[in-house]
Amino acid sequence: MARAEREGASEERMRRLERFNRLALTAQSMIEYRRDREAELAALVDAAHEFVGAQHYQDLLDSVARRARLLLKLDVAYVSLQREGELDTEVQSADGNAFSVSVGFRLPAGGGLGGMVRACRAPFWTPDYLADTSFTHVESIDDVVRSEGLRAVLGVPLRVGDEAGVGVLYVAERQVRHLTPNEVTLLCSLADLAAAAIERILLVEELRNDIGRMRDDAAEARAALAVTRRSADLQSCLIALVLERRGVDALLAVAGEALGGGTAICSSLGRPLAEYGQLRPVPPLELRAACCRAAETGRPTLVHPGLWTVPLYPGEYNSGFLLADVGPEADHTVVPLLLVVARALALHLRIQHNDSTQAQGHQEFFDDLVGAPRSPALHKERALMFSLSFRRPHVVLVASGPHGASARLETCAADYAPELGGLCSVREGAVVLLLPGDDPVVVAQAACRELTTRVGQPITVGAAGPASTVDGIADAYREAAQCLATLRALGGGGATACAADLGFLGMLLAEENDVPGYIRSTIGPVVDYDTHRFTDLIPTLRVYLESGRSPTRAAETLCVHPNTVSRRLERIGQLLGEDWQSPERVLDIQLALRLYQVRSALSSRSASAALSSHPPPVPRAALGSLPE
Repeated sequence: MARAEREGASEERMRRLERFNRLALTAQSMIEYRRDREAELAALVDAAHEFVGAQHYQDLLDSVARRARLLLKLDVAYVSLQREGELDTEVQSADGNAFSVSVGFRLPAGGGLGGMVRACRAPFWTPDYLADTSFTHVESIDDVVRSEGLRAVLGVPLRVGDEAGVGVLYVAERQVRHLTPNEVTLLCSLADLAAAAIERILLVEELRNDIGRMRDDAAEARAALAVTRRSADLQSCLIALVLERRGVDALLAVAGEALGGGTAICSSLGRPLAEYGQLRPVPPLELRAACCRAAETGRPTLVHPGLWTVPLYPGEYNSGFLLADVGPEADHTVVPLLLVVARALALHLRIQHNDSTQAQGHQEFFDDLVGAPRSPALHKERALMFSLSFRRPHVVLVASGPHGASARLETCAADYAPELGGLCSVREGAVVLLLPGDDPVVVAQAACRELTTRVGQPITVGAAGPASTVDGIADAYREAAQCLATLRALGGGGATACAADLGFLGMLLAEENDVPGYIRSTIGPVVDYDTHRFTDLIPTLRVYLESGRSPTRAAETLCVHPNTVSRRLERIGQLLGEDWQSPERVLDIQLALRLYQVRSALSSRSASAALSSHPPPVPRAALGSLPE
């Protein structure tokens, strides 16, 4: 235009050049505006990427402050957020050369430019903060602005959607500056991105904290489950020992191995009653005081670090205490184990006390049964008290062992008898058992095997019975004791026998010398056969044995053919069994034949005497037919 004017251009050309100039300037400003907008949008996209990539809350806040300051090319930027349950905001991050506006500075809710932003939920700016009277000033904030030399300040809310703002994003300049609407809009866009990122990172932090707490809870649950399983395993083991009557020493040994230290039972005075492993010495006064506190609380109490005392019966000071030395490095997980051990020991002592009382009553009752006679009705009542039923027969056993094994035998027998529902006592140095059963041989053999295994030495058992009434127990006891004495005299250590096993010795030793029963059990089948068939097996058997078991000589004596004797002997074998000619049975058969012969003779004499004293009337025809 200057050149055209020098050349003397016409007025019309000058107007046209002026219009072209205005169009060019407008196009240039539009291009620059679009270029600036592209740069701003690119900066916002980069900021969004940076916000999304932040892994921690503080890193995100620092990134927001830095991006805000660089975006508007100002001196200072800082982020203030509202804490939960509070109205004031607190500076969480600052960027730029600022010393007074530091992290942790609190901004009151009721004043300052930030108060206007939070109240209106909209951006608010001022070209000169201290000279602006459009908002309420706060002295503490004015002091900071004055010390930093800040003039122009812009604050935009940090909010998500329509929700209340969580804070304010500030930018400031140390010179008076009139901010443009584009700059305000740009910072608002950055604030919206920052608010969304802050909400996301807060949610991530909350989830991360929840996951951490859940991991801690899971670790505690696993530890508690491990302790529970350990306690359950220890309790199962201890209860099994209690039911097996293994004793206090076995319980303390298992508890010591599980706890990894020494264990003991002590009295309320601190005196040890039983112990396992090594325990640190404790002054008696300190131990008494700890036991007193444990009895009052009913909980495990520390005597020294790693040394615990637990009451066996909470609330009872004189009941006894568990003392466990698990070491100073042991943690609180041993407390449940201590309670398990204390309860198991208390249960064992309670059962032992009940067993001793019941065993004493059982022994007194059994002593009455095998000893001095009493009223049968009283015996039956006491039998019901001890759950002893005579609806089924019982066998009496008298057992003894080698010298030195009496105590062990008494203990084992006292455990064995209740297992079978019987009674046990000790009389005259021998163990007496009353066990249910109808075969004394079977019961005696089973008891002999079991007691020999438990005692570890051979046990000799005499048996008698079965007794189906209370009155018959005393007789069965005396017979069983005589059988045991016979076994000892015959050198039958480790064997069992009843009167039937001893043959004629058993008949002689029996309480009532049951001769008919002995004859019936030995040769009864042959006698019955002769009686019902009118045969001569008994005379044949007697002559056969008297002739040295020679069929030929027996036939000559009986005046019959030898084949007849052989057939009779075969029949006898069928009746008495194939082993009837063994030496043991031959002796019993000969004695039974002699007793049968004597009883038959005595019976014939008794019948003849009765007939002579009261002769029956005889018909005349009969008298006439008698020989001279």
